[in-house]
Amino acid sequence: MNQILATSNPTTKKGKTKKSSGPADIKTVVKVFAIAMFVFGIFMIGTGSYAIYKDNEANKLENTKPTISTSLNSDSTAVILTVTHDKIIERIEYSWNDGEIQTITGNGRKYIEQEIEIPTGTNKLNVKAIDTNGQEISTQQEYTSGNSTSDENTNNGNASLDLTISEDNKLKITAESETEIKYMTYKWDDGEEQRIDINATTIDQEIDVPMGTHNITVVLVDVNEERTTKEEKVMGTTKPIINVETDDAGEYYLITITDEVSLQKVDLNIRGEARTITVEDGKKELKYKIKLNDNDENRLEITAYNVDGIASDTIRRTANKTNR
Repeated sequence: MNQILATSNPTTKKGKTKKSSGPADIKTVVKVFAIAMFVFGIFMIGTGSYAIYKDNEANKLENTKPTISTSLNSDSTAVILTVTHDKIIERIEYSWNDGEIQTITGNGRKYIEQEIEIPTGTNKLNVKAIDTNGQEISTQQEYTSGNSTSDENTNNGNASLDLTISEDNKLKITAESETEIKYMTYKWDDGEEQRIDINATTIDQEIDVPMGTHNITVVLVDVNEERTTKEEKVMGTTKPIINVETDDAGEYYLITITDEVSLQKVDLNIRGEARTITVEDGKKELKYKIKLNDNDENRLEITAYNVDGIASDTIRRTANKTNR
């Protein structure tokens, strides 16, 4: 008999199967690491940029300089100097032209205001402000006492202005205006400007002329602050001076001729005999002794000229030998 043998498979228990690491897991780790590094890099860049920004801001603050401003007071006789800063001002130095430097101490202030009187005429104000870090700033501005700053001045007046040289070596300044002239100024070459108060509609002034050739600038300022300006080249000289005497014995003419600059020639006529004497260059004084003739009037006529061609007064004399 055939037996059918039944065979049975042993029962196998089901459980979790442990997976092994593969290529997908490595990629995940790399991605996470890359993201972390990217975030860290952004953090470091931001921190560095902020530090650089703070350093730049600190440097900017360190390198800032004081601010200087100027204005005129109500009657334009003084400059109002103002210095401001975001740090403490150590000191302010100022001077007129090339004069003595004056110092204003900061005393812990960040704002300083000082009124500075303008000297007579046109003058340049030099200002320097220094802070506690040694940062400094300088400025220059020209001012005219009783008027606005020079770069605002214009020749817009309506006055007529004339300059002439008188016989006694004076510069005559004449002017006439429809508007009252407040004051006038004048200066020789680049010298100091002089001021003369006028307060009238006409001017008739005389001023001394220095020796030699010079440029003069005359400015009229009316009550409306309108200006009339005139510049001219002027030759200053004096006439030669002649002095004629006779000696104690009454036998000679004693002649002395002088000039402040230099003599050029002398025209001499004695007893009708005329001659011209050329003077050595640079000579400022001449002396002559001319013998008187007996029983004669000894008529003398003499004129001297300086190097600028200016003639002296002509001197005429007569003298008998027996006269004294």
